[in-house]
Amino acid sequence: MDILNQAAHKAEAAELYEELREGVAVVFNGGEIETAGSEAVRGRALRVIAGGRLGFASTAGGSDDALLTSALLAASHGDPAPFRFAGKDGPQTAVPVLDREVAGIGVEDLITWGEDAVRRIRDEFPELIINASLGRGTHEVAVHTSTGGEWSEKRSYLSMAIEAKLIRQGDIWSVDAFRSVRRAADLDREALLENLLRELRWGRKIAAPPTGRPPVLFLPSGLPVLLLPLMIGFSGLSVFLGTSPLKGRLGEAAFDPRLSLTDDGVIPFGPRSRSFDDEGVPTGKLPLIDRGVVRSFYYDLRAAALAKAEPTGNGIKGGPLGGGGFRVPPGPASRHLVLAPGAGALDDLIREMKDGLIVAGVLGLGQGNIQSGAFSNNVGIGFAVQGGKVVGRVKNTMIAGNAYDVLKDGVVAIGGDREWVFGGLHLPPLLTRNVGVVAQ
Repeated sequence: MDILNQAAHKAEAAELYEELREGVAVVFNGGEIETAGSEAVRGRALRVIAGGRLGFASTAGGSDDALLTSALLAASHGDPAPFRFAGKDGPQTAVPVLDREVAGIGVEDLITWGEDAVRRIRDEFPELIINASLGRGTHEVAVHTSTGGEWSEKRSYLSMAIEAKLIRQGDIWSVDAFRSVRRAADLDREALLENLLRELRWGRKIAAPPTGRPPVLFLPSGLPVLLLPLMIGFSGLSVFLGTSPLKGRLGEAAFDPRLSLTDDGVIPFGPRSRSFDDEGVPTGKLPLIDRGVVRSFYYDLRAAALAKAEPTGNGIKGGPLGGGGFRVPPGPASRHLVLAPGAGALDDLIREMKDGLIVAGVLGLGQGNIQSGAFSNNVGIGFAVQGGKVVGRVKNTMIAGNAYDVLKDGVVAIGGDREWVFGGLHLPPLLTRNVGVVAQ
């Protein structure tokens, strides 16, 4: 590639990341169609190692010269680069990530799906403001390195998001549901809508929240409160820097023995599955927690070099929960976090807790000291449980605790039914104790 050839004269090594995202999207605002049509984004990102330091730059249409100049300028004050970009190390196993049926879904289909969701919600809750967005398309990624690496892959995507809001004097409330898939058959629109309607029904009334340290049931959509600190803690870079509470604890039973957590990048048609990471390193399946025991950490190229470990194919753009696309550099992050299920349906867990709090979502995910595991969040979507039954939604309620403590000594039960949430987390509900709850 021309830009890699140019870089070879001015830097020790270079890596070019390219992506092309093409598709169609439909947006509903207040239950009415706001936009519908095609979308396309083409971007490039260049990393260089110059003078032993790492430089990064990106562009959505600029020239090779400008991109290279920006990357070299960034390298002049960048971090040391004690690693080499990926080279061609032999064949890689292709992961199924492209479903050609997705391309057959037209704008009219997306409009129909959105209109159906709006109608279903309005039939039961005519007072709500309903927003929705739906999209489908392909995401083509290529990575080229000056050390001879060449990888490319086309991945399909299909997504649906619904938000239902209640706005009236003294009461603002919002419930949402989101699902992103690579295979058309995996988008269960009925289940997505039923989950949202269930929470709307639970929230018809406002109830007094329990306080102190009641049982707290985290739905899959609320469980990232406890998992986000682990996403940081299992990063090989955090372990190397000594900021992870898991440093030096490989082989130790640091969690409840019922917990098994896997980082899996090769789930067929998984929403974040890929044959190679954003640095060209093959992906795979990595056990993080096995029946409570810490088994491994994940590394990108830089973290692996610093820690004198092997890269695990976890050089991902966008951090733990994704986002940012080609405009951000890769770093150690999970592909899919998969928590092994337990037994029992959600209703069983609600009956078991008797009196407590259900957390379906929080405001300001990540508030607290994430590195240590401490969290302190306002409950965005939560429900009070009395006598094993949901009695209403809560307002002005906050939860606090330490994720490592809760997942070690505070697990009461793990549900049997898992859901995909936040794009790449496959989680069951989790019933816990030792979480502080306060109300205003």
